Amino acid sequence: MGAEMKGKRFALLAVFALLAGGCTEEVEVVEMGDGLHAGLYGGWVVSEAEGLGIAAAHGLFIFSESGHYSQMWVPSWDRAFLPENQEDATEAQMAEAYMGFVANSGRYVVEGNSIMYEAYMARDPQYMARFEPMGGEGNARTMNYQLNDDGTLTLEWVADDWFTAESRVVLRRPGAASED
Repeated sequence: MGAEMKGKRFALLAVFALLAGGCTEEVEVVEMGDGLHAGLYGGWVVSEAEGLGIAAAHGLFIFSESGHYSQMWVPSWDRAFLPENQEDATEAQMAEAYMGFVANSGRYVVEGNSIMYEAYMARDPQYMARFEPMGGEGNARTMNYQLNDDGTLTLEWVADDWFTAESRVVLRRPGAASED
């Protein structure tokens, strides 16, 4: 079976697993719009980063009141640059640029100052393969968070693997005054 067919099979399996188990499972929805964690909700862009190779403004984090999240960024240490005129880019260059893109989304819960999240969908097939409904051992991760007086949000991952060890980001609202 060719690599293209395996990729299509994996994508189909991932979508089926999400529909069959990920989004249809009963979860407790905690409305926290006016509560302790209300400042967390909404979109955030990366202002500073350590450990994950995220260049400032090349990352987006979203936390919803309903307990859904999305994270997307392009690590600077893995970033393939395209020609200035992108119409001149070859298919191989486009594919290489896409491969450095990190994206996942799923559900999260807040306990104290910790956010525990589990990806239901991820661009990385190895990370997605860890999703429990697909037979994996689980892909849940934890990060500690702090809402700062200057309106920024600091996230520090609880190190559970090489990728998140000593990783920290400071996020700001898009268009916020703290923007450089």
